[in-house]
Amino acid sequence: MSANGSGDGVRADGEAFVVGGLPVPPELAGLIRAGKWVPPAVEVLRRVFGDEPVQPCFYGENVLVRENHAWHTETDPVWLGDPADGRNEGIVPERSLSIADLGPDMPVMLDYRESLTTPRVLYMNDTVWVQVAANFREFLALLYGDESS
Repeated sequence: MSANGSGDGVRADGEAFVVGGLPVPPELAGLIRAGKWVPPAVEVLRRVFGDEPVQPCFYGENVLVRENHAWHTETDPVWLGDPADGRNEGIVPERSLSIADLGPDMPVMLDYRESLTTPRVLYMNDTVWVQVAANFREFLALLYGDESS
């Protein structure tokens, strides 16, 4: 159980890293535990997200838990998007985890709607959710290249 008493975070036994009932990919949990979940160079962020980062922040355990506690109760349609418009992936707060941001109102999310074990990575580009990577491993390769293995 984490310090916040919610059961979220890294268990004392070192096993699953769970936030809001969703399993954090082992690769991400390992990077967080090792202190290596950090933004790469601005040029890499521009290439991966197609946007200009303002104040990139990749969340450690405490911030991850805090951000998602608020996110999982989000109901504002501006944040949720509508996949029916054809260019917006949309998002379901209780089936996603906020793992980073590129600045204010520039969140990066794991989307668990299709799989609890291999969530997609989405980013809010302006007011539209777009897929950045099909899964977290692919996302790591985009961010860190060979360093991610």
